[in-house]
Amino acid sequence: MSSTPAVASAARFGSLLTSIWPRIGAALSKMAAGKRRGLRLCESLSLGEKRVVAIIECDRQRFLIAATPQNISLLQSLGPAKPDDAEEK
Repeated sequence: MSSTPAVASAARFGSLLTSIWPRIGAALSKMAAGKRRGLRLCESLSLGEKRVVAIIECDRQRFLIAATPQNISLLQSLGPAKPDDAEEK
């Protein structure tokens, strides 16, 4: 069974996302370690099969997101970040 161009393209995108996800996390961690930025990765958890759940902070608001090779979804707004949480990292 041969794959269609759309399936092949999605597979390439998925492998690209998988290969750059660690770099994105590292870059966000470095930004958090430096001066205070508007966007940072607070925590992430791999669910296997190229699926990740993460808490991100954007302009002092926290969000729970899910990411797959095909999609990034907002699962829940977690409200304002606690001031001492931002100071820890």
